[in-house]
Amino acid sequence: MKILVLGGTGLTGGFVVDLALKRGDQVVVLTRDVSKLSLQHRNLEIIEGNAGSQEDLEKALRSVDAVIHCLGIGGKGQGSITKVVSESVTAVLAAMKNTGVKRIVCMSNVGAEGSGGWFYNRVVLPVFLRWLKPIIQDKNRMESLLKASDSDWISVRLPNIVSGPPRQVRISGDGKRVGISITAESVATFLLQQTTDNSWLRKTPSISN
Repeated sequence: MKILVLGGTGLTGGFVVDLALKRGDQVVVLTRDVSKLSLQHRNLEIIEGNAGSQEDLEKALRSVDAVIHCLGIGGKGQGSITKVVSESVTAVLAAMKNTGVKRIVCMSNVGAEGSGGWFYNRVVLPVFLRWLKPIIQDKNRMESLLKASDSDWISVRLPNIVSGPPRQVRISGDGKRVGISITAESVATFLLQQTTDNSWLRKTPSISN
């Protein structure tokens, strides 16, 4: 399988790249700064470009079977409106349509479309994680784009991502019964599984450890 990873220089995206190569996949990473990825592998292709550029994406999507979208603003952001993810996914979906690629797996957030339960949405998010609100709003826009598309999409809603080894993953279909954290390698493993598994096709599973 040939996979395009967007956000492949980040924490989770880096694990996706590494695990995909270990699985025997061919991996393409599109990044603005190729110097951020020092990994060398015969099945790894690094392309310099913009994940918000349809033209750059179409070049990167040649002969690709699936896209894993790990792009984000990183950390807590600035607490202001952001459209980085939704604008990138807009360009990705258009490029996928033009190149015939159907499968896309995206990283989203617990809290998108009210997922996460009453306590999370009424207490944790507005009181302790107010900086996360604009990020979740952007993920809501992203998920709306996915649902309106004819792609084979999966949007994986995630709690706080932490360092640590892979652990057992708990999956919540309705997003209400989810833990507070998950390790980056656990996320990467689940994202890779979704490139071939249809169990959560066109759905929004929430996962945690």
